[in-house]
Amino acid sequence: MTDARALAGHLRLHPGRRDGPAISGGRPDWLVRLAPGRDADTLPTLLGALFSLCADAHRDCARAALRAARGQTESAAEAAVAAQALRLGTAREHLLRLGHELPRRLGMNADAGAAWLRSSPPWRDDLDPIARLAALPAWLQRHLLGSSPADWLRRHAAAPCDRLEAVAHWAQEQAGRPEVDPGSPVHALAALAPLARSLATPGPAALRPGTTDWAALARAMDADAGFCRLPHRPGDATPAGVPDTGPWCREADAPAEAAQAGASAWGRLGARLVELVRLAGPDGARWLQRGALALGPGDGLAWCEMARGLLLHRVRLEADGRRVAAWQVLAPTEWNAHPRGTLAQALAALPDTGPRSEAARLLALAFDPCVDVEVICDA
Repeated sequence: MTDARALAGHLRLHPGRRDGPAISGGRPDWLVRLAPGRDADTLPTLLGALFSLCADAHRDCARAALRAARGQTESAAEAAVAAQALRLGTAREHLLRLGHELPRRLGMNADAGAAWLRSSPPWRDDLDPIARLAALPAWLQRHLLGSSPADWLRRHAAAPCDRLEAVAHWAQEQAGRPEVDPGSPVHALAALAPLARSLATPGPAALRPGTTDWAALARAMDADAGFCRLPHRPGDATPAGVPDTGPWCREADAPAEAAQAGASAWGRLGARLVELVRLAGPDGARWLQRGALALGPGDGLAWCEMARGLLLHRVRLEADGRRVAAWQVLAPTEWNAHPRGTLAQALAALPDTGPRSEAARLLALAFDPCVDVEVICDA
C-alpha cells in the first residue's frame, strides 16, 4: 500500500463473510501525531485540505470547535457564512456522487455525466457562493427534475406509497423520456433501483443531533483513545450501539420514518437525491444543522450535518490558548463503515450465490465512505 493510500485510509469489504468481520481496514488516526503543539489557528485550514472530501464542512466544524474551546461566541454574520458554505458543499458532494460516481460504477457514459456535473452551478468556478446557490433551483428544474424543486418536493411529500419508493418510480419514468439530458443521473438511478431495492440495510436508531448526548460522547472519547476509529453509542458497546448517519437520517422527522428511509440501499441512495432537491428548495438554508459546545476551559466540541452524515470535531488547547494539546475528528465514515455497523451486517448477510461483488459495491455506494474501497470475495 502506498504512503498516500495508507494516510487516506482503505476499506476491504468481504461480502458473505460470517466467520469474521465483513469490513476490515480503515484509516489511521494521524491527528494524534499531527495536531499536538501546532498553532491552533492553522488547524481549520489544514484539516480542510487534508479532508479534501467535504472540506468546507471540516473547516467550519474545526473553526466552531476552536471558538468553543476559547469561550468565544459565533457572530450572526459568521454563522450565516458557515451555513451557506455547508449548504453549498453538501450540494456539491451530492451532485458529484449522483452525476459522476453512479454512472462511473455502472460503466455508463462518463463524459455525459461529467458535462452534466460541470454545468451545475455549485461546480461553476465563475460564480460566487451566493450566485451558485441562487442558480441551483432553475438548473435542477431544467437538467434533472422537470419541475421546480418546490413543486417536486410537494409531490414527493404527497406520494401515496413510501416516499423513497416513489422516487424510484419517478427515476424510471424520467429515464425513459427522450428529452432528458443524457448526463442526468436518472439513467443510473433507474438502472440501479431493482438491485438496490432488494438489498436490506436495517439498522439501529439513526445518529442525529437532537438525540446525541454530546457530553457523554466527549467522555467516551476521553476514556478510549481509539474511540474515533471504532465509535459506539456511549454506554452501549453492542451492535445496536453502532448507529449509522447520512441523508436518510434527515429524511424524516420521526425515528420510525428514518428507519424506513434507511431500510434498503435504495432508500439511502434515493435520500441523497431528495436532499439535493431540499437544499435548493424553499427551506434549503435551514435544512442542515450545526452547533458547538464548550466542555470546559480550553476544551471545545462542534458538530455539523454534511453530505455523508454527522461530523464532529473536538479540540483541547494548551494553557496558553494558542497551541493544540489534542484534536479529534469523528467522521461519518467511522460510524457507517464500523465492523459491527449496519453496512457490515448487510455485507455479511449477502448470499453465497448471485452477484455478491456487484451487491457489495452498491452497498458501499449507498453508504458512501470517504476512503478507497476494495471488494474481496472469499472462496
